Amino acid sequence: MKRFLVTLIATYFLINLSAANKAVYNIMDYGAIADTTILSTNAIQKAIDECAKNGGGVVWVPSGNYLTTSVVLRSNVNLHLDAGSALYASRRVSDYKNHKIKVGASDAEAVEVILIALNENNISVTGTGKLHCQAVREQFRREPQLAITDFVTGREIDNAIKYGADYRTKYRKVPPCPGAINFTDCTNVHIKDVEVIESSFWAVHLQWCDRVYVDGIHIQSSSVDGVNSDGLDIDGCSNVMISNCVINTGDDALCLKTTRQNNETRPCRWITVNNCILTSSSAALKIGTESHADFENIAVSNCIINDANRGLNMIIRDGGNVRNVLFTNIVINTVRKATFWWGNGDAVWLTTQKRSENIPSAGVIENITFNHIIAHGQSGVRLEGFDSEIKNIRFNNFQLFMEPENAIDKRARNGFLFHKVNKLSMIDCEVIWNKEKTETAWESAYFFENVDKLNLVRTIGEQAPNKKYPAFRFKKVSDMNGKPIK
Repeated sequence: MKRFLVTLIATYFLINLSAANKAVYNIMDYGAIADTTILSTNAIQKAIDECAKNGGGVVWVPSGNYLTTSVVLRSNVNLHLDAGSALYASRRVSDYKNHKIKVGASDAEAVEVILIALNENNISVTGTGKLHCQAVREQFRREPQLAITDFVTGREIDNAIKYGADYRTKYRKVPPCPGAINFTDCTNVHIKDVEVIESSFWAVHLQWCDRVYVDGIHIQSSSVDGVNSDGLDIDGCSNVMISNCVINTGDDALCLKTTRQNNETRPCRWITVNNCILTSSSAALKIGTESHADFENIAVSNCIINDANRGLNMIIRDGGNVRNVLFTNIVINTVRKATFWWGNGDAVWLTTQKRSENIPSAGVIENITFNHIIAHGQSGVRLEGFDSEIKNIRFNNFQLFMEPENAIDKRARNGFLFHKVNKLSMIDCEVIWNKEKTETAWESAYFFENVDKLNLVRTIGEQAPNKKYPAFRFKKVSDMNGKPIK
């Protein structure tokens, strides 16, 4: 026993000695200056390169504010942002002359990014410091809408015109437009505790990475004018664990994508999202719209969605399929935002619609489960299969509170709306209308249209307060045995 204790103590000290001797490279030793008027890009890059050259270690950003453009993270390097430190993206376009990358599609506009990595292994960004992208945006008036060309957004614009809502006022980015992090084709990626502020474009974009761990990060951009400012984009990645994050953005807070670049695309699969708080003027958690490859085996649990234009959202348009997704223990609060943002205050919206007639199918959504959900929404739950199938969907213990809209162009009609869904099960679900502040546009608690194999168990809901429509409405619907439901 004594020998065992001696061995254990010796091992403990050896481990801590090894950690203490881990190489640390202070960016100030390489010429970085804590001054947001002087670029420290070269100094930060020198520290990273020296660290990588010597086998890896920690590049330390001490307390202070540093001005930078793009730096490249190398294999086996942990960029550690100390408490009180911040890397500020330069606002001079000329500073990024040789530092732009394509994000998303091959024909996409090249953008600036603070931290870049390509084909690297064992890379980390840690610490409680900040990456401040210093976004600048301006308001403008878009041209009047002459024709509805896209059914996904067209209905919303058409409705805005009908009710006289302002759909022309928008915002756009003022160059340069840096994001914070773009890692492509990397393995064993760790991002922990950092704060990302006011990104002009996708704040954290991880493309084609394997073994990704994102924990405890905070992403913040303007909910008023933060166009294109997605929070965390997981693009064609596998083996991803996201936890304990707070994301509050103008555009989508957390988005899974499968973009196509240079005719290559990869699936999103084996992904978990846990214990996150998401806020967005668009979708809080979205799968799509870029959907060139499949999304499979995804679990989202113990999350809060607050003050979002859409809660849980799948928009499949490019031929990829969504399979085996579980949402459980989620609280949702959705509200209408300005007309130029995508969304209707939907608690949940799943849809399939081809982006182009050149593809054979938009893609299939199947094997999706919503389990233990409480949602307060200015619009309800919509599953709409337009160009391809939505099938094998389960709602278990889903409570939906319908709230009045805060906009003049009323969009909400039904609590739950299902269109072209095959094999739908609803167990212990409920719709509760706000009876103190009602909407005359409200119709049914549940509207099923072109639904095959419907199973309803202990699912309840009243007529909308205006009493014009039944609580349950069926149009071309069959039960689990194929018999019509009327």
